Amino acid sequence: MDDLTAYNLLKDARAAAVAGDREEAARLCRRAVEQQPNDKDAWLFLASLVDDPAEKRQAVDRVLTLDPFNQEAKAALARLDGVNQEQQVHETLHCANHPDRETMLRCNRCNKPICTECAVQTPVGYRCRECVRGQQDKFYTAKASNQLLAYVAAAVGGLVLGVIGGLLGLFLPGFIGWIVALFAGPAAGGALAEVVWQAAGRKRSRNLDIIVTAIVLVAAALVGLPISASRGLYGLITAGLFVALAISTIYARTRFRS
Repeated sequence: MDDLTAYNLLKDARAAAVAGDREEAARLCRRAVEQQPNDKDAWLFLASLVDDPAEKRQAVDRVLTLDPFNQEAKAALARLDGVNQEQQVHETLHCANHPDRETMLRCNRCNKPICTECAVQTPVGYRCRECVRGQQDKFYTAKASNQLLAYVAAAVGGLVLGVIGGLLGLFLPGFIGWIVALFAGPAAGGALAEVVWQAAGRKRSRNLDIIVTAIVLVAAALVGLPISASRGLYGLITAGLFVALAISTIYARTRFRS
C-alpha cells in the first residue's frame, strides 16, 4: 500500500512540475520520500525541485548514500560545493538548547547545533526536534471537525464493542468464549479502526491513535464489564480478552495512519 501511495504521489508531483507548480511538486515529493526513504529517483527529483541549498544537499546526499556511484548526484553535489570551495573553519559548537554542552552535530535541515540528547535520527540524518515536528505537522491535515467525528465514531464503536464483549462473557464464559474472542476481537477492532479512519475524512492528526484507543477502552469498559460481570470471573475474562484484542488492533491501525 505504501509503494502504491508513494507512486501516486510522485506521479502527481511530476504533473504539478509540468504544470509549473514547483512548490506543490516539491510538497508531494517530500511526502513520497517520507513513505519510501530508499527511493533514490524520488530523492533526485526532489533535489531538482527545491531551491533551498540545505534541502537540495540533503536530497543529493541521500541519493549518494543509497547509490555512491550515481553520476547525476555526484554532478549535483559538485555544483553545490563549487570547484574552488574554501576549506571550512572549524569552530567549537554548543547545543542551541543546552549552551553548556559542546557538540559536533548540526541539524541537517536548519543547521542548528544540537547535542546527542536533542538530536533525532531520521532516515535522512540527524535533525532537531523542532524540524522533525514541523515536518510531521505537514502530514497532519485533519481539521477540528474531522477529529471530532473520529472521536464520536470511536465512542459509539467502543460501546458496540463493549456490548459484544459483554454478551460473549454472558453467554460463552470459558474456553469456547475465549476461542471466539481470539478471532472476533481483532476482526472487530480492524472494522472499527476503518470506521474511525473514514469518519476522520481519511486525514491524519497528532495523537489520533492514543486518543481514539483511550475513548474506545473507556466506552467498552463502561458497557462490557456490567454485562459480563454476572457470569463471574470467566465471563469477565472472555469479555476482557475480546475487548483487549480489539483495542490492540485499533491502536496498531490508527498508529500506522497517524
